[in-house]
Amino acid sequence: MSMELISLMLGNVSGFVMRMIASQAEAQTRILEGQLKKQEAVDASADRAGVRGGVWVRRLIACSILFAVIVAPFYLALVDIPVAVEKEAGGLFGFLFNNTGYQQVSGFILLPEVRQGMLAILGFYFGSSMIRR
Repeated sequence: MSMELISLMLGNVSGFVMRMIASQAEAQTRILEGQLKKQEAVDASADRAGVRGGVWVRRLIACSILFAVIVAPFYLALVDIPVAVEKEAGGLFGFLFNNTGYQQVSGFILLPEVRQGMLAILGFYFGSSMIRR
């Protein structure tokens, strides 16, 4: 092979390699710009969500759960207002005879959902106070 042919082939190969590197850099730039636009949209959405007033809804839920766990049992124990609960049918064939009815009990019924909500609130507030320090 002549020197001109080798030089021509090396020039073509190096031009091809440089073009590939440039196109990959261009593709990465487009991907990065797309990701930045998506992140800007997510940030704008989070800013709009923060302004909507969801804080007061969360505070109302937290205060309601705290009231149900702390204040309501003491208040209802003093007032003695009966609460109606449904009796379940007992026995092996209780579902056939439908022996359900209502029974009145005194006090306050603390549902498992309220206890789980209280645990979630305590974990959130105490967990976030641990992170701040």
